[in-house]
Amino acid sequence: MKNILLLFIPVLMFALNPDPQLLQYQQRYSICQGKTNYQIAQCLLNGNLHFWVVRGDGLKPTKVDMQQLQQAEKEGYVYHYVLSLLPNTRRYIGLLDYVDYLYSIREEYMPPRFRGDNREDIILTKRVLNLLQDARLEETAEYTPAFEAEIMEFQRRHGLVIDGEIGPATKRALKPSIKSIITKVKKNIILERLSPPKGNEYIYINIPEFMMYYYRYGEPLLSMKVVVGKPKMRTPVFQREMKYIVLNPRWNVPPSIYKKEYADKSYEELQKKGFDFNRDGKLYQKSGRRNALGVVKFLFPNKFNVYMHDTPAKSLFKRNRRAFSHGCIRLEKPIELLNTLGYEHNTRRNKWITLENKIPVYVEYHTVWVDNEGIVQFRPDIYGYERKLFR
Repeated sequence: MKNILLLFIPVLMFALNPDPQLLQYQQRYSICQGKTNYQIAQCLLNGNLHFWVVRGDGLKPTKVDMQQLQQAEKEGYVYHYVLSLLPNTRRYIGLLDYVDYLYSIREEYMPPRFRGDNREDIILTKRVLNLLQDARLEETAEYTPAFEAEIMEFQRRHGLVIDGEIGPATKRALKPSIKSIITKVKKNIILERLSPPKGNEYIYINIPEFMMYYYRYGEPLLSMKVVVGKPKMRTPVFQREMKYIVLNPRWNVPPSIYKKEYADKSYEELQKKGFDFNRDGKLYQKSGRRNALGVVKFLFPNKFNVYMHDTPAKSLFKRNRRAFSHGCIRLEKPIELLNTLGYEHNTRRNKWITLENKIPVYVEYHTVWVDNEGIVQFRPDIYGYERKLFR
């Protein structure tokens, strides 16, 4: 027994001393505190996450192969082995590069405090814009047209109302310290790591961005605004395949929504809005432009009963924050998507179309990402996942 224990001592000692490069990588790009190669690998692959917090099934932990990791430890290539398990996508590498840049400006970065000294606030805001946007503004207290243009660019990068004014929302976006910005980016590095790899053709929805993109061969063929679920009725994070399109759908009202929104309405009130009851006594809304689903819906069957659809409530797309639905995804330009997929809305009757080629649909949650132009975008954490998800 003693001999067996002696054989294991070198292995245990080696495992308890992490690879210096791997440890440095963890400290640079994660918020974990792993102390062994296995713990660091686990951290880099999965983060220190409460996976159950996210509604959906799009975040799944990756199992670290202990045998391969130990082999890499013995042969001295554990750092390169663990890095080979991480993504090599433009978005992922872009976030790593951005963290490197943020570390490089730590000593210079000082956000405005907005405590009454307007001149100092303008000077410090210009410094923030110079550092984050390469704005090249003269750091004076003068409010110039060039400064206003850079404020508008900052607003665009943060999903704010683009008006050039330093209002309450813009102030909140300007105030975070460099440390909190770095932490926010690191959290999104983990979320990017957990994003499944994409193929040549797919539909992608980023919940905090309130946007949908249809990609073919790596290029966005179509993009549009979306309305997603309210914080109390969150759109889930998941992936499925789009299989059907329904023209002129009727809406079968879920029991939970009926209880909350329609149970107290009279039959006459319901009829005026196109509602009726079926043979089983369940409420539904007839097809038509007043229908809550509009004139078309796109189905990717899932246990959440979530789909994309048209909506008669077009005014909501004018808002910057668009979390108003019961969980489904409302589309700004559903007919354009229908046409891009090769179909026409050519009937007033309810009609089901089965797609010849199924299209993957990815519903994800990223509050920081690198866009198609290489610009780092920031959005508010509308469902609180940044606060609740990470240990």
